[in-house]
Amino acid sequence: MKIWLILLLTLAALLLLSSRLLADDGSIAIDEDSRQDTTGASPAFVARIGVNYSLEKPDFKHSPRRSVLLSTMLPGLGQANNGRWAKASTFVVIGSLLVAKIVVESQRADRYLYLSHTAQSDEEAEALYEAYSNHFDRRDRFIWWAVGFWLYNMLDAYVDGHLFGFSRQ
Repeated sequence: MKIWLILLLTLAALLLLSSRLLADDGSIAIDEDSRQDTTGASPAFVARIGVNYSLEKPDFKHSPRRSVLLSTMLPGLGQANNGRWAKASTFVVIGSLLVAKIVVESQRADRYLYLSHTAQSDEEAEALYEAYSNHFDRRDRFIWWAVGFWLYNMLDAYVDGHLFGFSRQ
């Protein structure tokens, strides 16, 4: 049941992130910086009529510290804050899969431990305890992988936060 909940949340996150990648008409969204000004209002014309026209949009939400904080809460949020939607969805999926594997291996280890206590013979109990030990070790390895992935996720969000304002040429 917990696995289905994790998979459902992962699917919802993927749908949310993929909806951010597509424009309203279904085509791939283009960054606002690369769009052409199709209104015909040049900066000189706008300055003549008294409207404040800025070529650079103010950017208050993209700080490396904020990205790290968001990635600490949930892998992928810092990348989403930096506008890296494909990378954010990848981090959400991988993080969800690691958590799912930890839960599955923990449940299997608990089941084999219970079965080893209720075994009819010593050989059966020993085999079941060996299976318990294998699943327990796998769970521990997945925990270490998840911790390493979580730290890499925070480092990536920090670096992307610092490189956010640079052009991609």
